[in-house]
Amino acid sequence: MSLGALLHSAWEAAREGVLLFQSDQVLYLNPAAARLLGVEREKVVGRPLLLALRDHRLEALCRIGGEAAVESRGRTLWAKALPGVLLLWDRSEEKSRLEALEESSRTLAHEFRTPVAGMLSLLEALLGGLKGEEAQEALQMLYQEAQRLRRLVEDLPLSRRPGLERTFALEELQGRLERFLAPLLAEKSAWIRWQTPHTVRANPDAVYQALLNLLENALKYGAGKEIHVVSEEIPGEVRLEVRNEGEPLKDFERLFQAGQRGVHAANVRGTGLGLALVRRLAAGWGGRAYGRALENGNAFGLTFPLQTSPNLENQSTKTPV
Repeated sequence: MSLGALLHSAWEAAREGVLLFQSDQVLYLNPAAARLLGVEREKVVGRPLLLALRDHRLEALCRIGGEAAVESRGRTLWAKALPGVLLLWDRSEEKSRLEALEESSRTLAHEFRTPVAGMLSLLEALLGGLKGEEAQEALQMLYQEAQRLRRLVEDLPLSRRPGLERTFALEELQGRLERFLAPLLAEKSAWIRWQTPHTVRANPDAVYQALLNLLENALKYGAGKEIHVVSEEIPGEVRLEVRNEGEPLKDFERLFQAGQRGVHAANVRGTGLGLALVRRLAAGWGGRAYGRALENGNAFGLTFPLQTSPNLENQSTKTPV
């Protein structure tokens, strides 16, 4: 086989796009280039270059040479132009992976923020001279936050894995959440009223983190002093809601997208990742995260698949949260 035939065979099988041109006319393009450019080879060979490229940026690159990333036809293309040759690589998947990695990094930083902030507050209190029973309580809370941080490191993101989920009473989370939120509750002169008699099956750390994010949002953005945490059984699932007074919102779905914040959040520090994280955590135990308007406020909630097996309902709940 001649060298020309070998080169042609290699170009035809290449994953990268190869386009040959002369005097602004297409001489050849391989199947990969036709796919990346979204054209049919037989319709563009021998025709003007722009007819195949359909992008003035790529045409200019062919004239002046060089390399560039170009968003074209819903793809991210990396193009390299040499005299008479245009090489194309599809970088769409790579770009998506990088964007996903960046979003995961932001989300993981958000997950770490809460336990680290809690530990720093407790350490400051101990260094400030806390003694006796209060010091012992602070040490116990510090130990709990350190344990949660360890579990986050061992399993990030929090997911639905055997050994992490257990059946537990939602009431188990109440004391720990109120202790952690005590400074913010005092700052806002607010309080929490609990009505959470139900038992669910999930990762307790994931539920704690999700519920903490919802309570922090209610304290930061709600207008009333009293926050209600209510669980109730509805067909097929248990619903856990954080309800607060305030102006009813109109668009809840947007708030669950990463980086999105409400209309009342302009003067409140935050990353806009809290509710996106809540939704991801809820999906991990097979539930949902949602928001809905109330008559004089808003409710943000979590759902849990309803446990119907007697074996699950009778499991021990003594594992530390």
